[in-house]
Amino acid sequence: MSKKRITVLVIMSAALLAVFVASYSFALFESEITGDVEARPANWHIKVNNTLISTGVTNEFTINSISYTKTDANVRNGKFAPGIEGFYDLIIDPTDTEVSIKYTIQIEEFENQNLTIDYLELLSGAGTLNQVGDDYVGIIPLNSNTQERIRIYLKWIDLNTDEANAEDSIMGTRENPDVEIPVSVHFIQYLGE
Repeated sequence: MSKKRITVLVIMSAALLAVFVASYSFALFESEITGDVEARPANWHIKVNNTLISTGVTNEFTINSISYTKTDANVRNGKFAPGIEGFYDLIIDPTDTEVSIKYTIQIEEFENQNLTIDYLELLSGAGTLNQVGDDYVGIIPLNSNTQERIRIYLKWIDLNTDEANAEDSIMGTRENPDVEIPVSVHFIQYLGE
């Protein structure tokens, strides 16, 4: 065999080997894996005083069961008037929720300036509740299979001034008077921030 033929044969073999290696390398980088990925969104079902509030709309609920802690012999039992103090419970039920929850309780001003929220306290539950400025912020941990019971204490201050008495009289002389307690609760997923 001539040198020329051996050189051509070596070059062709090297070229063939280079094409094989290149196609194998290309195949490694072009490999595909297919499969079905299934992801189910976490449940977000929160109830406040047995009202489902996690449907994406604003819900209002009425608190009509105030428990009185300070009464007056001159006020009919079960009625709210100047000098009376009481509380109501806000119950947050996250038992069917699969994420941690952060909630903010905001208290607006009452229609009658003599009414006031005295304070809030977390009575039971697995979460926390802290006052941040004028708001109260709570965290409910993941898989907290307990209800959060938050007690909101309120009082009707008896200022016994002409201005305060006039304001109290306006509220008391309305037909079917109600005391609206301006509390809103906002929920978001807690991400540990």
